[in-house]
Amino acid sequence: MVRKPARMYRKVEGQIYTRKEYMGGIPHCRVTQFDTGNVHMNYKYHFDLLAEEAAQVRDNSLEAARVAMVRVMERVASNNFHLKVRKYPHQILREHKMATGAGADRISDGMRLAFGKPVAHAVRANIGDVLFTLSFRTENLADAKEAVRKANCKLPMPILNVLTVKPDVIEGARAAPIVVAPVETKPAEGAATPEAGAGGEATPAEGEKKEAAGAKPAAGKPAEKGAKPADKKEDKKKK
Repeated sequence: MVRKPARMYRKVEGQIYTRKEYMGGIPHCRVTQFDTGNVHMNYKYHFDLLAEEAAQVRDNSLEAARVAMVRVMERVASNNFHLKVRKYPHQILREHKMATGAGADRISDGMRLAFGKPVAHAVRANIGDVLFTLSFRTENLADAKEAVRKANCKLPMPILNVLTVKPDVIEGARAAPIVVAPVETKPAEGAATPEAGAGGEATPAEGEKKEAAGAKPAAGKPAEKGAKPADKKEDKKKK
């Protein structure tokens, strides 16, 4: 089947179609990687590719833009960049396949408003949505601009390239993992700690706990061997 041009699927119209569990025969997503490059490095410069118009972007268009940027950056900075695809193509495109070639004149118009079969994936991008983020070092700024320019030619709508600079970031340093420290509660000022009182002695509550721990509970204590119940001794004395 001949692939149709992107202008047939560019407009955002109709209900979104994403429930894969109810459809069969879906082609695989053409985006092979969503994170490319060195993801464990801190970068000072970031290029965000924003959509200036709402449109549907097919997965082969996303993959073509990704490959265009990766080829430029791998040539000049093989391990000093990070490219992230920020949108996943959830939308499933449908197409009513018509017969083509000789002898197909009678059905060339096709069925009107046909439901169609799944043929590709796409991203429904709104105005201002970020499609890609390219992170790089200072010495690769000129090459990153060329990589972004080539990627813009692969996308079906106008793209706004936003450059973000983080001056506090140390380039070349490995990104530190996020560690969540446990929260410790501090007692109020002037209050005695539970371990000791004001003079360093054990508090009354602590002394009661120690006495309770040293004393054996009376209830539930098993009777000693050979001991007779108290009621039977009283009965013998009366007799």
